[in-house]
Amino acid sequence: MYNMKIGFIGLGVMGLPIASNLLRAGFELVAFDINQARIQELPMQEKVLAASAPQEVAVADVVILMLPNTPQVEEVVLGEKGLLENMSRKSLLIDMSSISPVATKKIAGQLAERGIDFLDAPVSGGQSGAINGTLTIMVGGKRDVFDRAQPIFQAVGKRIIYCGDHGSGQIVKVVNQLMSAVNLVGMAEAFTLGVKAGVAPEIMRDVILGGSGRCWALEDRMPVILERNFEPGFTIDLHTKDIKLALELGNELRVPIYASSLVHEVFKTLQIKGKGGKDNSAVITLYEEMAGVEVRKKQ
Repeated sequence: MYNMKIGFIGLGVMGLPIASNLLRAGFELVAFDINQARIQELPMQEKVLAASAPQEVAVADVVILMLPNTPQVEEVVLGEKGLLENMSRKSLLIDMSSISPVATKKIAGQLAERGIDFLDAPVSGGQSGAINGTLTIMVGGKRDVFDRAQPIFQAVGKRIIYCGDHGSGQIVKVVNQLMSAVNLVGMAEAFTLGVKAGVAPEIMRDVILGGSGRCWALEDRMPVILERNFEPGFTIDLHTKDIKLALELGNELRVPIYASSLVHEVFKTLQIKGKGGKDNSAVITLYEEMAGVEVRKKQ
């Protein structure tokens, strides 16, 4: 699969480092982003062909998407002059965006009718994982297509997990994002309470890392909070979108998800306050504001 051109659409916070790692692994790229200046930020420009429209990327044997949300993916794939109309039979589309599992299954079906292979492959690990090539990749689709795409996944990820049929990768991603959001809000409440009561947050973190409250939020996001660095990272806006996907799936499947509904309101409140572009760890600032304290490292 090496020595081939890969089409890549979406050079944002995650897409740019993923595309860069593909170049470093020896692939050539046909790249498109709505912000054309982004293409110039890629390394090894001699291996990059800039596309001026998404359909120009369809000349590649494999096309990868890393787009913000379901509407953008549907437009690029199914819209007028989209990839569905322009990709050749037996080519492969890999969607690494985090979007609706329902929409993913619809896209997979329409691509299959045209003889185009498809994998949904959302990722976890944030911007640092994208930069370092250590992402966890959750993949849904046909097993033989998954096996064929391994060189691509290995160039950008560390844990590559086959989750099942089309849409399975997106379902696992929705579950992951839902749990991480609930963890973030739980940690924000608990640490704001503890600091208000007079205990240093780094002491609480040290203790809880060895206790039953240990979680990703405590390990990965609390150090960011203690340093008061709320630049993304993974934004409040994007995490809110993922929680909404979980609520939509729960509604469709008639599964009650009480905590998720409350967490969604917390994240929406941060958006209303103009903090949607901040790192998701900034959720704690809502609790700090109401409690009149800051969870920061003691000097």
